[in-house]
Amino acid sequence: EEIFYRGSIDAGGGIEYPVTNKALRISLPGLYYLHLSANYVLAQHLFAGLELEDSRLGNTASIIAYKTSMNIYNAGLKLGYYTYMQHDFLFCYFLSIGPSLITYAGAPNPAPKGGYLQESFFVTPGILAGYRINNELRVGLELSYIFVAYKFDPAYTGINQYIVYNPSDINAYTTYFEWGFGVYWAFAESEK
Repeated sequence: EEIFYRGSIDAGGGIEYPVTNKALRISLPGLYYLHLSANYVLAQHLFAGLELEDSRLGNTASIIAYKTSMNIYNAGLKLGYYTYMQHDFLFCYFLSIGPSLITYAGAPNPAPKGGYLQESFFVTPGILAGYRINNELRVGLELSYIFVAYKFDPAYTGINQYIVYNPSDINAYTTYFEWGFGVYWAFAESEK
């Protein structure tokens, strides 16, 4: 008999790899991401919730003259599908969408009035593959692909004084992969 829960919380963290644009990939490699979501089961195997995420891209190499970091804060609606809870493995497939806030720290140029703040939106498809610890708890691996409608430009922060870029390096929106560990906790067991 299938186990059914009304709510779930999932969280995770790991590393990221910038895909586009090329200037971002050259200048600010991925450092880490953290996320948390609270979900409500709408119908068997279908859920909706609120997703919060913090991603940081930056340069930490001691041989580089700048220590700039870019934080991307995402908050949005999450829709998804999960497989049967009574199996040892749980797979959650999801799509998140919502607004993004992009900030910078440690930029070579002085910050403009109001600071380095940019607003945009994000779209994230992803998957969590979790192994059952008990009926409520799964621990596993997650993989996401993030699209942010923001074109990173190194001239904005002054990084361009340290690296030579081609104009084609900044023509794409920001995208990156995230992979790491995730935890899925289900609660409020219910009848179907």
